[in-house]
Amino acid sequence: MKTSSSPLTGAGRSHAQNSRSLILSGEFADLIPVIPGQIGRHQTSVVSARALHTALDVGRDFTNWIKGRISRYQFTNGDDYCTVENLTSPVLASTKSRQRVAHDYLLTLDTAKEIAMVERNERGRAIRRYFIHCEEELQRLSPQTVRELRHQLKGRVMVASYHKPMCAALALQRATAGKPTHGHHYATEANLIARLVLDGMTASQWATANRLAGDPRDHMSGDQLELMAYLEQSNTTLIDTGMDYHQRKEHLARLVDKWRLRTKGADSASPLPEIHHD
Repeated sequence: MKTSSSPLTGAGRSHAQNSRSLILSGEFADLIPVIPGQIGRHQTSVVSARALHTALDVGRDFTNWIKGRISRYQFTNGDDYCTVENLTSPVLASTKSRQRVAHDYLLTLDTAKEIAMVERNERGRAIRRYFIHCEEELQRLSPQTVRELRHQLKGRVMVASYHKPMCAALALQRATAGKPTHGHHYATEANLIARLVLDGMTASQWATANRLAGDPRDHMSGDQLELMAYLEQSNTTLIDTGMDYHQRKEHLARLVDKWRLRTKGADSASPLPEIHHD
């Protein structure tokens, strides 16, 4: 399945800015975004099971609840759902939880509708009606809009996939040098990447400047996310080669110049902002 890390929802927020009002406004639209995606080999509309669990106000633990529903109603992995990893942020997480991975289940709309119905309460029935309305709205989207959404979705997954190896490489490099690794070291790496992508701003600064709530990466464009993932992957390699922070910063800045020239043409390449070491 191709989706975000934080999955599609992060803390259950919709991507309203990128989806161009894809889903009608309302309580469920904020809680359970529905986005075009892929499960197995099928292009379809996907829903985060964690977001659905929250919206349904289920009293049971999420993991036991979703595994129970999958088993009881014989949903098939690759057809009705798929599992994804939501990597916890090493910048925000405690030392103990830094390496943890939270799993989510991405559901097809049909699967999500069935799960909502079997809760047998008014909230479940209302959510099922919401999913039906989402399906109708998605069918009206232009092919261009769908392509843009899928590009954003793919980029979000790539960022999540490359972030953890970058942090692991940093921790190993510092441990080899006999140095401990703390939260601010991971934050420095994340800010290095973000400033290259977001015109000199950290992700939190960019979100504040654009009045965005939730995880800033949920609001980035497909191009921004793709560049961020590319820089995370490249930075991991540079860390492994033993480069220090300033060497890596200079090398990554050159990669951004080449990226912009390659993807947008020479005329669209803009000078990179000054990046300061936190």
